[in-house]
Amino acid sequence: MKLLVADGKRLSAEAAARGETVAVWGPSPGFRELRWVRPVLAGDTVSFANEVETKRTSSSRPEWGILQARNTGTNQRGEVVFSFLATAFVPRRNPGS
Repeated sequence: MKLLVADGKRLSAEAAARGETVAVWGPSPGFRELRWVRPVLAGDTVSFANEVETKRTSSSRPEWGILQARNTGTNQRGEVVFSFLATAFVPRRNPGS
C-alpha cells in the first residue's frame, strides 16, 4: 500500500509538471477478492499493476463515480503472486453528462 500511494504521488507530480489536470481519488470503501496466488520469497521482485474493471455513477451522489480496479502483483518470473479488487469513489469530470 505504501508503494501504491508513493507511485500515485509520483504520477500526480509528473502530470502537474506537464500542465495536466491531476486525477483526484476519493474515499475507498475497501477491497475484496484478495488472493495470495503464490508465495513471495526473500529476493523476489514484485511488480504492481492496476486496471479499471468497472465504473459507474453513484446513485446517491451523482457528482461522484465508483471505480472497481483489479490490482495484481507479479514476480520476476511473470507469475501472479497476489490479486485483489479495489473500490474507490472518484469525483466525476462532467457530473451533468
